[in-house]
Amino acid sequence: MKKVVGAVVAVIVALGVIGFVSLRTVDASGQSTTTKAAPTVKVATATKTYSVMVGDVKRSYEVIAPVKALQKTAPVIVMLSGIGAATVSGSAAVAGEISRDDLVNYAASDQAEIVYPEPLYGSWNAIGCCGAAATKNVNDLAFLQELVAKVDPGHARQIDVVGYSNGARLAYRVACDNPGLFDGYAMVKGEPTSGCDLRKPVSILEIASVNDPEVPYQPGDHGSVESLPVTTLVGELRTTEKCPANSVVSHSGEMTQTTWSGCAGGTRIALAAWASGVHSFPRPPGSVPAASQVAWAFFTKSAIAPLP
Repeated sequence: MKKVVGAVVAVIVALGVIGFVSLRTVDASGQSTTTKAAPTVKVATATKTYSVMVGDVKRSYEVIAPVKALQKTAPVIVMLSGIGAATVSGSAAVAGEISRDDLVNYAASDQAEIVYPEPLYGSWNAIGCCGAAATKNVNDLAFLQELVAKVDPGHARQIDVVGYSNGARLAYRVACDNPGLFDGYAMVKGEPTSGCDLRKPVSILEIASVNDPEVPYQPGDHGSVESLPVTTLVGELRTTEKCPANSVVSHSGEMTQTTWSGCAGGTRIALAAWASGVHSFPRPPGSVPAASQVAWAFFTKSAIAPLP
């Protein structure tokens, strides 16, 4: 990214080295295991604002990355905020999302570059939903395509997306209409809109809460805003992507994750479900582990580890 539209907004001072920490989990056989995380080295990061033109509309996004260049193997994670964080547009919406999703920890530990696109009208247009972005027919798909071309020219790096609620709907729309744009998809408490059908296998992690009042977890749940139960959705994804019947089940904190590997094209489908948490973004102390920990493990094909 050569052209910087905004100057450095913030720099996080290097904090040194944190010692070993461990995370207790339960594997598929029911055995309790302890995963040790490597020492976390905190590094200075910078937040920069960039812009791209989508038609005649100027769209902006923020990038949080270590001041010193990352290794070429370090992934890029694009975070699509929920409509709750995006009650206002622009950088205020981004700030609201940053404060809750814990993803910046992976930039501050010299492991990733985190990108926050700024929504228009406080919402994302997932085509059929939601808010003013949909009613005004904002071309958010084109925005993400332009953004990815800027942050990952030639798709030289692994680039993944996390979407929360309305942001998850947009992530599903990308998976349906331009599946190769991202390497991995983590959908936090959101579902695809009508007419969104996968045309190509992609790796999808669906994150849910059993007691979510907006997105039903299983058939028979009542009072939810949405009609498609998460378990039904995951079953449809498994069928579409020709996943094997066998799965791996793991437990961490109050979260249970079921993963189907070896799906079409070598993709994976996973369901991570928390026992509680309603429709909020999973994060400690309310939800353990954090959704960011689970998404990071899914993207990097590693064990769930403590936040850096």
